[in-house]
Amino acid sequence: MEAGACSITVEGADQQIHLEEEHCGSSWEIVKLSALFDPTVLNPESISRMESELAGFPLSDSLSFRELGVRNWDEEWKKHIRPITINGCLWIGPTWDKPGSEYQHAVHIDPGLAFGTGTHETTYLCLEALVNQDLEGASGVDFGCGTGILGIVSCILGAHCSIGVDIDPNAVAVANQNAMQNNVEKRFKACLLEEFLNAKEFRSTKYNVVVANILAKTLIEHSRTLKDLVADQGTLILSGILASQSQAVADLYRDEFEFSVFQRGNWVALIGIRQENESGDGSIL
Repeated sequence: MEAGACSITVEGADQQIHLEEEHCGSSWEIVKLSALFDPTVLNPESISRMESELAGFPLSDSLSFRELGVRNWDEEWKKHIRPITINGCLWIGPTWDKPGSEYQHAVHIDPGLAFGTGTHETTYLCLEALVNQDLEGASGVDFGCGTGILGIVSCILGAHCSIGVDIDPNAVAVANQNAMQNNVEKRFKACLLEEFLNAKEFRSTKYNVVVANILAKTLIEHSRTLKDLVADQGTLILSGILASQSQAVADLYRDEFEFSVFQRGNWVALIGIRQENESGDGSIL
């Protein structure tokens, strides 16, 4: 970034892009670092400086540069966006693509400023879990909603309401726009985490399905909040977890949930059923 890169991508040996700082370290045998530069930034002096500062790392390949050339980026990026299907019944794709008639449900989500189009393993695992749930008439929370894809899909699959929660105002705006795009804006609404936690009904309302596709560290930090959201016999879906982190996350929730573990690549989703609360506190929305 100091050399003027517009963006940087860090990939591990498994070719997965990791988002947590704790996993961008010596535990990786191979790291590929890609940086995008405006060509006016690169000159012999800046290249020499980068080569000098990278000399302290055990590089198997030398620093290389490739010119991307002039392209129509508005059209170029669309080539890499492909629809996905879940269990043969749910189609998810961008607005410029159309599903076949064989799919029972269709959701349009355009990639943009918020995370979640269904292609990443963590989101895919959550979508599989939702498709396998009986959501008819259910209520839900999409905690860390990003594009709102999981809450919107819940409504498409029959939930009578779902709340999206995020800390990013851009994500909240995108999620609500996507809800309108898919005609579920009367059943899905996204809001900021602070607004959600300060709502009067927050402490007394329980939900049938709570899904949180966020990072393991955040799942640990918000474990009490997430537990409190789930109704007796309700379902909690936790994702965004590396396989090496699954035990630590599960242990924190296991006092109230019995989990099944599902894995895709290096990522894990924990799907748990809440055990009955004998106190009977709280109402189900």
